[in-house]
Amino acid sequence: MSYLLRDSVKSITYLLGRFPCVVVLGARQVGKSTLLGQVLPESKVFDLERPSVFQRVHNDPELFIQETPRPLLIDEAQLSTELFKALRVEIDKNRRVMGQFLLTGSSSPQLLQNISESLAGRVAIFELDPLTWHEAVNPLVENKLLQEDFTNPEQLKQRQPAVSKAELLQLCLHGAYPEPYLGRSDHQYWSLWMENYIKTYVERDVRALFPQLNLQSFRRFVQMMAYASGNLINYSDFARSLDISQPTIKHYFEIAEGTFLWRRITSYATNTKKRMVKMPKGHLRDTGLINYFLRINDVDDLKSHPQFGRIWETFIIEQLIRSFNNRLEKVDYCYYRTQNQAEIDLVLQGKFGVIPIEIKSGSYTEKKQLKTLTKFIEENNCPFGLVINNGDEIFKMTDKIYQLPAIYL
Repeated sequence: MSYLLRDSVKSITYLLGRFPCVVVLGARQVGKSTLLGQVLPESKVFDLERPSVFQRVHNDPELFIQETPRPLLIDEAQLSTELFKALRVEIDKNRRVMGQFLLTGSSSPQLLQNISESLAGRVAIFELDPLTWHEAVNPLVENKLLQEDFTNPEQLKQRQPAVSKAELLQLCLHGAYPEPYLGRSDHQYWSLWMENYIKTYVERDVRALFPQLNLQSFRRFVQMMAYASGNLINYSDFARSLDISQPTIKHYFEIAEGTFLWRRITSYATNTKKRMVKMPKGHLRDTGLINYFLRINDVDDLKSHPQFGRIWETFIIEQLIRSFNNRLEKVDYCYYRTQNQAEIDLVLQGKFGVIPIEIKSGSYTEKKQLKTLTKFIEENNCPFGLVINNGDEIFKMTDKIYQLPAIYL
């Protein structure tokens, strides 16, 4: 199976030039191991999931580190609790030497604790997500959705389509985990991959991290998250459906978020006098998983499904967040909704200010649908707002609102 060049290679290389150690965190199967080889192709990777490697590292990590040439690449580093203490000692021998260690890990409470206790101030953490559509569809074309585009929105009019609508729908359908995306032409393989991914995630990863957890309830919870993706989260509804307590449901969400399966989106509440809805929203990070649980099998099923609008919204939000994250550009994100049901799908906050974004699955958006967006821009002194839809061209819809079709992102 071929491999895809990741946008994040440049950012991780940049971090290696400025920190002694870089840790790449992410969900299972997002391509962390492959990324190590793309960043430092001449270096050997030590995979701690291999028993022989694990024993060598875990039994005497100091000796292993001392005898191994730099840069040292370690995959699934969270498996050895002793490794991080040894790394701290070795790094402190010469803090000025950058790029000594590149590690990957699947998130766990133990891993984050090891990093914070042993490597604070010595490490840069990079979160790797599934593919962006530039990586999946056209990796040779650089993704140029930058902070500068949001500082000067007139620059958006100069953009050219990066992908086709058909390619976007295929990526939205199959999701952006590298292996199932590359094997998407075989629907049976795609479906089996998704089934085994969830099984492995629940029965191996979650079981290992939380051995006291009721795995049957948690698997049902994961399926419920697919149906709830893009909606406000009511913990009591989940609790009633699964016949467990609300504190347990909140713990389940924390697990799903901490293992990069779920993205939580908080409510925008900055400098507003309105009565706001403060319940969190969220979604499964990969639309392929959502479609698998909803039994959506092809693009026609997707476009006709009652949840298509929410699935498309999730797809666009993830692509925007990943695009900025891959370039180390700090952007905060939230949603906006008042008690009177006025709602904006996404609000981005960065060096460019506050940018409200409405996401539509249709190809045409009427001006009467822009009332909330227009009022938000006025009340929050936003430089402009965006409507991201399935249209064909970029143009100004009002004085401060631009239509930006998804194919131009």
